[in-house]
Amino acid sequence: MNRFPIEDFAHMTPKPRGAKRSRLLLLLVPLAFAALFFFMPDGNSGSEIIPPKGRALSANDLVHIDESLVGTHKLTIDTGLQLFVAQTAERYRVYHGAVAVMNPRTGDILALYGTGVNGEDCRLALKADLAASVFKIVTAVAAMEQGGFGPDSVFSYTGGAHTLYKNQLQDRRDRWTADITLADAFARSNNVVFAKLGTRHLGETPVLLTAMKMGFWRSPLEEVSCEPSSVFLPRDEYSLAELASGFNRRTKITPVHAAQMVSAALNRGYMVTPRLVRDGAVETEQVMSEATAHRLLLLMERTVRCGTLAGEFRSAGSDRVLRNLTIGAKSGSIDGDDPRGRRNWFVGFARDENTGEAIAIGCLLVLDERFWNQADTFSRLIIRKYFSRLE
Repeated sequence: MNRFPIEDFAHMTPKPRGAKRSRLLLLLVPLAFAALFFFMPDGNSGSEIIPPKGRALSANDLVHIDESLVGTHKLTIDTGLQLFVAQTAERYRVYHGAVAVMNPRTGDILALYGTGVNGEDCRLALKADLAASVFKIVTAVAAMEQGGFGPDSVFSYTGGAHTLYKNQLQDRRDRWTADITLADAFARSNNVVFAKLGTRHLGETPVLLTAMKMGFWRSPLEEVSCEPSSVFLPRDEYSLAELASGFNRRTKITPVHAAQMVSAALNRGYMVTPRLVRDGAVETEQVMSEATAHRLLLLMERTVRCGTLAGEFRSAGSDRVLRNLTIGAKSGSIDGDDPRGRRNWFVGFARDENTGEAIAIGCLLVLDERFWNQADTFSRLIIRKYFSRLE
């Protein structure tokens, strides 16, 4: 972990990877997997949450975040944006949801909101829930960093793109086989291609190590307890396919960590540590190369332009605020319990190319038969509100 003064952060350049670092990585791999198996002997996700020391702020303080709390604890929260998120959730009658909005350059959490059946509870943004296809971000990074693939690399798949059967993992071609680039597979959330990336091209080690580098198994916050995002250890080929594609009910992520992962794409490979309390330095960690970060941005932008999120942002070009922004994201959806409903994710960014101003968003809404407010709609409203205030 490095600490950089805020004013110097924009001038960071990635450090070259030398042979010494490669040898060190080879030595650490066995230790890393030993630790994983020690803490998760049954192959299920799990992490011990150790409360931060020496901080007056606790998670219980964050049930309701208002101007008084922000002032008392010198929080990074933008009170205007926080109020807008809360009012929007109430106006659209959000059944269950959690949102984290972060400045990807400084790590400042600008909004932290949650609501459930018992009303507002902003701690929900610190709780991990089913990640679904959001985990494809990790697999895509592993494919580009360690597999040597790029956005234009072509893969084949047979059958439906959003299913995952064991026979779809086989290398065969028939009249139902189609070819697709990595960029389009990411944008359209193709489960089969990402499953085959894990089973045929990468293996479990690159996927798990990339997940570890990108913040899984550790709390993203230092000031307050936040549940670590976690993945399971695959037991066979099919469970590895489930892991790599996100098509499972065991991989979990918090909205805060989801926004944090996006910061690496915007910061040329450096992932910033989120912070709730203002201080004088920015903590960062290089988790991917600058080239991979640039390619990941392209994948996320394509998702908004012509992928699973294209419908919501189709009119962005005619909106006086959104037309000036570059927007990218990854969607995800899967059914779950506690509460029962369909998890609907928007994990992405918006950036003004003229000013460099940007935000990263991790937004999770739970949908049921009565509540169908989509995470992409909610996030679009947040993006528009934030950047309209900067005009």
